[in-house]
Amino acid sequence: MAYIISADNIKKTLPGYNPEKSELFHRESARLADNSYTKAVKERPEPLVILMAGGTASGKSEYVSAYLHDVDAIVFDGTLPSSTGAEIKIKKALKASKQIEIHCVLPKSFFVAFTAFLNRDRKFPNEHFYRTHSATRKTVLAVAKQFSDIVIKIIISDVQNSEKSPTMEFLELNFPNREALIEFLQLAQYTEDSIKRQATLAS
Repeated sequence: MAYIISADNIKKTLPGYNPEKSELFHRESARLADNSYTKAVKERPEPLVILMAGGTASGKSEYVSAYLHDVDAIVFDGTLPSSTGAEIKIKKALKASKQIEIHCVLPKSFFVAFTAFLNRDRKFPNEHFYRTHSATRKTVLAVAKQFSDIVIKIIISDVQNSEKSPTMEFLELNFPNREALIEFLQLAQYTEDSIKRQATLAS
């Protein structure tokens, strides 16, 4: 069974936490999650570390629940917002002789993901959505170029409407080689402004 580290879950344990003011607790929960990660890679027996990547409301936690819950791995469920932070986590895992994978969840539609973001209990300014979706793509591209031996999985998330309730589906993309993966990631880069335009296109 996976050992899952989630800043969002840690946030719920902080004194005075209010999802309506989630942003105020974000820095502390992220710090505690990083501390838990450092401790886990040093002390826990799981041979594999999986770093999640993807903007907020992209479906990462749903993906973790559906596909990684029973994997013998340490799973860090976050947005992977900077290449510096990713490099630190990777080097800590390598020092502990862990295998490393990055699973990057990209929404098929920014508009659909943004709608989910607006309807969540955890409230953040809209800019948080644009920033995390832009930053995570830069980070994964940087890692793909710098760490050629690290497995990077790209998963496209999509919401399917059914008679009962909407369901989230995931499709893993396959690439013939590293060059094709990097080319895809280069084409998948978006600025915050371009994400904002697509996210609010129909609003």
